[in-house]
Amino acid sequence: MNKPAPQDTDALLKRLEELEAENRELRAKLHEQVALSEAKALHYAAAGREYAQEMSSANARIETLKDTRSSLQASEKRLEESETRARASEKQLRQIADNLPALIAYVDADQRYRFNNHAYVSWFGRTPESLYGVSLLEAVGETGYERVRPYVDTALRGERTRHEWWAPLPSGLKFVRSEYIPDQRDDGSIAGFYVLASDLTESKRSQAALAESEARLRLAIDAGRMAVWETDTATDTIHSSPELNRLLGFEPDASPSSAEIRSRYAPGEREKVRRIAAEALRRGERHAETELEVRWPDGSQRWLLLRAEMSEIENGIPRRTIGVALDITDRKKAEEHQQLLINELNHRVKNTLTTVQSIATQSLRNARTAEEARDAVEGRLFALSRAHDVLTRENWDGAFLSEVVQQAIEPFQNHGGERFSVSGPDIRLPPRIALAIAMAIQELGTNAVKYGALSNAKGCIAIAWTVLEEAGTPHLRMTWEETEGPAVVEPKQRGFGTRLVERSLAQELNGSVEINFAPKGVVCTINAPLAES
Repeated sequence: MNKPAPQDTDALLKRLEELEAENRELRAKLHEQVALSEAKALHYAAAGREYAQEMSSANARIETLKDTRSSLQASEKRLEESETRARASEKQLRQIADNLPALIAYVDADQRYRFNNHAYVSWFGRTPESLYGVSLLEAVGETGYERVRPYVDTALRGERTRHEWWAPLPSGLKFVRSEYIPDQRDDGSIAGFYVLASDLTESKRSQAALAESEARLRLAIDAGRMAVWETDTATDTIHSSPELNRLLGFEPDASPSSAEIRSRYAPGEREKVRRIAAEALRRGERHAETELEVRWPDGSQRWLLLRAEMSEIENGIPRRTIGVALDITDRKKAEEHQQLLINELNHRVKNTLTTVQSIATQSLRNARTAEEARDAVEGRLFALSRAHDVLTRENWDGAFLSEVVQQAIEPFQNHGGERFSVSGPDIRLPPRIALAIAMAIQELGTNAVKYGALSNAKGCIAIAWTVLEEAGTPHLRMTWEETEGPAVVEPKQRGFGTRLVERSLAQELNGSVEINFAPKGVVCTINAPLAES
């Protein structure tokens, strides 16, 4: 075998070293790769385990999500159903609110409307939709807002408030009762308030009309001096009042019993009242009217007009009766006085006709000529007429003697100057005596013009009277005295005028009349009782 050359051996050794180095490097890399692979295997194993855990967790979450989704779907369905029911309930509540005869609204803390019912259309002329978000000030106007502002502030402080007022609305003036109810949150803050307003205009006007009617009734009752009364047959009670007490002569604050009230009835009046009521019921009427005579403790007589309505009638007996009592005492007295005047007038007319007949007959019989008869009749009738005028002005209730005398001498005053002297107290005479004296003065005056003091230029007549007591009765003593006239000669035959004075008028006066033909002048003396009887 050939021995290599040294240079080949070195190269081979070098190459061998290189291969060993490469081998070591490869083994190192291999060892590194093995270590890396083991690390990766461990990593991947750990990652796989983590992934498996994550997958398991994900699956669990997926299942949870599936359960949650199902739950959410169920909740969503329930929510939809709740919303449907809420919308139906809201619609129903809206219908109810819209059909209520009142304003219903919700106002938030900023004083803006968040709900209004349909009543706002008729009250404000605006729909609920157009009012949503509108402020109170804008909706009701400045005047209305200033009126309700204190109550709004009170409601926003959490206090419930109510007030009544005349509200100036676009639909007109309304009397409104408004109530504000606070809406309080759980934390105590106020979210707004509810508004409930009712239109009380008609009620207010009815109340005002009723109050006015009651006031007129009270005024009528007071002006008419009437009293309202009520009886209860079952309990035999009469409900008195200050007005009824006054009419019956009790103290205003008294509480008289039924027996005490009936004790004021005049005898037979209770039976009369019962009879009147029974007759009305038999006619099928519930109203009755009668006059009731009562006697006060002082003995004075009073008259009441009773008007009553009977109710709750059983077996012909009213359980309850209510009525009014009117004091007609003055009317009854006036009626009695009127009847007296009518009787007096009838008497006077008859007497006047008799007097006229006598005047005419005697005047015509004693007159020498037709002209003389006419003058005599006219003068006497005029005297009678003037006396009647005086009595007519006094409603035939009498006349003052001074006025009777002045009227009687008036026709003779034109015979020159102040020929008459009249003196005496102011006495009021009954009609009968007033007429008689007027006729007497007429006859005496006519005779004075023809033959006595008034037949010349200086004659005078004095008429005087006084009142004297005779046998406890006042008597009138009156004198007619002529002076400064022609000398008087007593006539051989007395004329009609003298006979009228001395006989007829004396009889009418129920007294005495004496005519004395004294030389210095005629003197006539009248003495008559002043009592009407």
